[in-house]
Amino acid sequence: MNVWSRVGPKTPPVTGMWAILASAAIIIALCAIVLNIRLRNELLARLTMISLACAALFVILCLIYLNGKGAELKAMTGRTYDLGGQIGQILNWATGRGKLAIPGTSTASYTSASLTHWGFLAVVTSLGSTMAAIAQWLLLRRATDNPVRLSWRMPIVVSRAPSNPD
Repeated sequence: MNVWSRVGPKTPPVTGMWAILASAAIIIALCAIVLNIRLRNELLARLTMISLACAALFVILCLIYLNGKGAELKAMTGRTYDLGGQIGQILNWATGRGKLAIPGTSTASYTSASLTHWGFLAVVTSLGSTMAAIAQWLLLRRATDNPVRLSWRMPIVVSRAPSNPD
């Protein structure tokens, strides 16, 4: 919208630190899961649980960070009322990518700074995977720590008559 404006849109100071940390935690979790399938190690199970918990935390912190930067991101895509902003609006309308706002007849909203359903889906997915990893770790830990365990299968004992050496 503001390509032809005298003053271009301000680029907000948004970093991707939380997203990079979340991606690294997810990659570590995936590697630990693959290795744990093959090796069945308690250390790898703990690494999986911790990395998934960190990934969930980092995804939530990333969304909070982006939600806090919403006003600056909205200002970046806002429309200016100089000649460049007007030309951008007409070109968007002519190419079918926008609505022509004529003063007094119609209004159009060009900016939005709210979280979408994809952001909430990311939070739910990361929290769900974290809870599944913690539950699996607790179940495995409880199964190995309990000295008196009931087995799932009943052992079948077949007794034979002692062989008579006579």
